Amino acid sequence: MSQKKIAVVGAGIVGLSTSYYLQSSGHQVTLYDQNNPGSGTSRGHASVIADYGIPALNQPDVWKNLFRYLFYKDSPLAISWTYIPSLLPWATQFLKNCNVTSMNFTAKTMAGLLKDALPTYQSLLSEINANELITHKGTLYVWMKQKEQPSNAQIKVRQLNNVEQINISKHEIHDLEPNLSDKIKGGWYFPKACHTLNPDKILKKLFNKFIEKNGLFIQERVSSVNNEDKKFNINSQNYDDLVICCGAFSKELVKEIEGKTIPLETERGYHVEYLGMQEYLSRPTCLVESGMYLTPLEYGIRAAGTVELAGNTDQINQSRINFINNNARKLIPKLQDYQNTWLGYRPTLPDCLPVISKSSKFDNLYYAFGHNHLGWTLGPITGKIVTGLINNDKFDNKALEINRFIK
Repeated sequence: MSQKKIAVVGAGIVGLSTSYYLQSSGHQVTLYDQNNPGSGTSRGHASVIADYGIPALNQPDVWKNLFRYLFYKDSPLAISWTYIPSLLPWATQFLKNCNVTSMNFTAKTMAGLLKDALPTYQSLLSEINANELITHKGTLYVWMKQKEQPSNAQIKVRQLNNVEQINISKHEIHDLEPNLSDKIKGGWYFPKACHTLNPDKILKKLFNKFIEKNGLFIQERVSSVNNEDKKFNINSQNYDDLVICCGAFSKELVKEIEGKTIPLETERGYHVEYLGMQEYLSRPTCLVESGMYLTPLEYGIRAAGTVELAGNTDQINQSRINFINNNARKLIPKLQDYQNTWLGYRPTLPDCLPVISKSSKFDNLYYAFGHNHLGWTLGPITGKIVTGLINNDKFDNKALEINRFIK
């Protein structure tokens, strides 16, 4: 295999993993990002390796909850009224995918990626000397209102895709997590799930290993991309191959390179942290009715979740922060004041599947973005797949090709 000079745009978990694997396989990789590596959306999630993470958002129940999403402040999904005109093209396609057939197709496709997510993570963390930053405690889904327990369709789609799930009583939940509210009525336990204890440390270790392997990082915005003589010219530098994996901000580059627009939308996600309170929880716990996770990290508890459709603006919506805080303290009444408010941008396509594919227009252009709520989970396996594509390993999954949106 001949060494290539490759540019990777985007230094989140997907871009870092891709750069690391490409550099490790003998290529010369330059990683571009206008911000510090790992400082974006990849650091602000629930920190769970959610190998149970199906079904996705495109479920039939979305239709009956639309009124709540639009008008209720206590909804796990908030939509900015001023953003609705811009949102409509994406929302129309998304709602068309909110049916049983599409839900099952998305779940089956994602299950194919998720089955390799955890072993790939464990192997990667071993390579970068970060084994101590992952722990195996499983994940809990709990509810305080009986009507919020998972539907038969949700349970069945996990069964069909071999996701281990255990229905547990409120007493069994409190045996596992005695500090949770006594108002919990029941839950489901995903025993195989793991979670990471400090995303920032993992991202830093991964970046440092990439640099140790003679990778190059250039902190600047990619302002120009041209394909000339079967090479890509990026900010006046020539590369044999180009990989686009800048999450919610990939849309602009796809438009510039392909000359076509893809229906990539941004879910604004939030978290707050309760420092020094990790003793109150031992495993990630999701309060189903709010869509909010509490996760014990090595320095405290992180409360993360909710979805806000309002574009890529950086203005924090305090009502979303209040929503997370209120539900976190509802779940663990002992929690005190929160710190470290954070906002990030989840890239979401209307079928809730990522793009992991080669361009049909350019043989030396690759895409890896749109992972919705599973970017942290699927970052390493995505990087491995993209590396395989560039090294001519077979990965034939038309459901993940960019051509499903641009033809």
